[in-house]
Amino acid sequence: MAGSGDTEPQAAAEPLPQQVLAQLTEIAALLSLTAEQYQQQARLTRQTAQAELALSRRSLMLAVALLVALGAGGVMLWGCVLVFAGYALLHATDSVALTGALLVMLQLAALYWCWRNVRYLLKQVGFSHTIAQLRDMFGSHTEAAGGKSDHRSVD
Repeated sequence: MAGSGDTEPQAAAEPLPQQVLAQLTEIAALLSLTAEQYQQQARLTRQTAQAELALSRRSLMLAVALLVALGAGGVMLWGCVLVFAGYALLHATDSVALTGALLVMLQLAALYWCWRNVRYLLKQVGFSHTIAQLRDMFGSHTEAAGGKSDHRSVD
């Protein structure tokens, strides 16, 4: 009995290392599978990004072409407005000089309006509010960014 008692603990002890080894092997296989899946996901993400980049380039080129066409149409429309205004002014005043002066003033007023709007829109470009929010989010001091944005709105 003493001999059988000695073999029983050894028999019970042997399966434990084998079980641990089997579990470690299974964990290693799962980690390997996970790594392969992450690599596959990274490849698919890269392919998706390349496809989106190609589509974005194409879309931007088409958008630029359409903006040029829109600009040309706007120039033609404005030219027609000036021609019709000039024709009406010439018949109303019978003065080429006065008609020319009024058309130049109309053109200058339109250019001034465009210039003011461009200046306003260019002042809106930037990330000062986003940077301030990021500083707030990460606990940095934001008075400098807040002061900067205050000066920006005054301009």
